[in-house]
Amino acid sequence: MNRLPLSLATHFLFASLVVTAPLRAQQPVAASQAATQPGTYWSDEKLLETVNAVAMGPRLLPRAWPQGARVAVLLTFDDDTQAPLLRDGTTEPTALSASDYGAQTGTPRLLEILDRHKVPATFFVTGVDSLIHPELVPLLLKSGRNEIGIHGWVHEYPPGLDSEAEEERLLDKAIARISSLTGKKPAGYRAPSWAFSSHTMDLIRKKGFLYDSSLGSSEVPYAILAHGQDTGVVELPIDWTLTETPYLGAQGHMASPDLLFQLYKQEFDGAYKEGTVFILTLHPYLGGHRAPMQHLDDLITYMQSKPGVWFTTGAELTKVARQAAGTP
Repeated sequence: MNRLPLSLATHFLFASLVVTAPLRAQQPVAASQAATQPGTYWSDEKLLETVNAVAMGPRLLPRAWPQGARVAVLLTFDDDTQAPLLRDGTTEPTALSASDYGAQTGTPRLLEILDRHKVPATFFVTGVDSLIHPELVPLLLKSGRNEIGIHGWVHEYPPGLDSEAEEERLLDKAIARISSLTGKKPAGYRAPSWAFSSHTMDLIRKKGFLYDSSLGSSEVPYAILAHGQDTGVVELPIDWTLTETPYLGAQGHMASPDLLFQLYKQEFDGAYKEGTVFILTLHPYLGGHRAPMQHLDDLITYMQSKPGVWFTTGAELTKVARQAAGTP
């Protein structure tokens, strides 16, 4: 889920308008550039250190997919409902009800489609949303096909937290809550807003997650490196073009979901041609409306019409990726 905290966005906009504009007008060009483009003054070492803090390692593709398949398909859903709004202190009922739609209407509609096609999916859930909707996780697990991953406690924005200790406190609450509902510790983590702090990678390793699904250096699974060292964590990458938020969200400008799912179909066709992986991320509060769900139904039907398509979960895909890397 990619909703940036409103308070942070407002703060940054205010700072840009009130503070940086006078600086641009009154200060020498070099000083203004240092304030707004700090990277232009970074040393080579600083540039390399920044990009290598968390980076892409080797691609992890097997010589052959399970069941003799040609392509792997991972359907994922960030099933956060009111948590991002509550994080920012929103109390207005209309706004909360629009996000509540994801649990009350979008998710049941989505599960009906998945169950009819008998395909699995991976759902990333926040601790708070599972608290508000105690029936949510059991409903997601009812078919026995789906997987639950961690998506933060209250959809906190990791880079905006005060300390590593605070990020760990919230992550521990989320793990404890979701584990109590699933009966086991989740294998996967997806950062709220797909955003890492400088501590997130260390915490992912510390908590024993097998995979992350927040980064986007490729379209296929890969090993995550931290400061040049293999973390042992597999990345199942996200893709900003393979989610509906930038198209159908509050700032989206796509006139029809027809075009959106045409893009998804073409991305799947590309993965099928390559013999690699197609990973899709949707949000039930947004993509769970009738028109997008009809197109998702059609997309699954299309993918199932192709020979050799392996629908899987994040945990199963990670297992195959780890085997490709020679890791048990």
